[in-house]
Amino acid sequence: MIYRAPGKIVLWGEYAVLAGAPAAIAAVNRYASVQLTPHVNSWTFVSTGFLTPGVHNFSGQFTDAPCAAMAERVLRYFDLNSLPAGFNLFSDTTGFYHPFDHKANGSAKYGLGSSAAVCTATYCALADFVGRDKQLHEAMAIHRAFQKGRGSGLDVAASWHGGIIRFESGDVQPQTWPDNLHWQAVWTGTSAGTDTALGHFDRWQAEADKTPLNALVEASNLLCDVPSMDNLASYTQTLGLLDKAAHLNIFTPAHQRLATIAHAHHLIYKPCGAGGGDIGIAVGEDRHAVQQFCRQAAAQNYVPLNLEIAPDGVKTA
Repeated sequence: MIYRAPGKIVLWGEYAVLAGAPAAIAAVNRYASVQLTPHVNSWTFVSTGFLTPGVHNFSGQFTDAPCAAMAERVLRYFDLNSLPAGFNLFSDTTGFYHPFDHKANGSAKYGLGSSAAVCTATYCALADFVGRDKQLHEAMAIHRAFQKGRGSGLDVAASWHGGIIRFESGDVQPQTWPDNLHWQAVWTGTSAGTDTALGHFDRWQAEADKTPLNALVEASNLLCDVPSMDNLASYTQTLGLLDKAAHLNIFTPAHQRLATIAHAHHLIYKPCGAGGGDIGIAVGEDRHAVQQFCRQAAAQNYVPLNLEIAPDGVKTA
């Protein structure tokens, strides 16, 4: 069987979601796929996208090879101390990497939630393989452990459910998106380190005045309840204030330049997720203006991404 799970973009709610606020996340049509094939007496792990040497294992013991790391996380969560009956596991995250540097092992990653997507697909494949009921909270727990205890789980929830969701303290509800708002995601050309950003945020939150974070929580609540250009502009401004107060490097020079281009076309632009690179999104009511932004961003060597909302979450192909 082949299991496919979509990636995601954070529309709004980054950092605010870590303080209990709702966030809006869109599953997008970049997929991690995991193919699981039963085998008689050996275990094989191969991955592409994040390229690692394949591992052929005849002992049934866990291996520390990167291409087998997610499977080991899942199986240990199932309280298995060795590999179950033989299988071949092939994972593919090619769609999460820019093709110009496909062999760079991460330096050209878009930031669309590849680890969450491959975790979700791997979890579902192995749960079916061993006859275990699949539960979202288990997939979230496994991915959180993979991220060393950090993160809200919103990316796994998006891969699990598909569509646009409102995520709040582990609870998932559908999130509306106004028909009159058009959007374009753009990759800055630089991959960001989420672990570093979240670690810095945790230290700031433990020591600093939380007024900027509280304001972001209020802005995210309002935006989830009433998605609009005005509320998105207010949220983006508040995110910028948190960025300056906590020195999170969300609005990098590349994001600031893209925001300038968007503003010239009367659009709102914001980074998506932890910032520091990766992707941002331009939003506006004029489809033609969004297209002009896209062309101008590409002319300045940024990478517009051909993304659409993925209506379905993880499923078999």
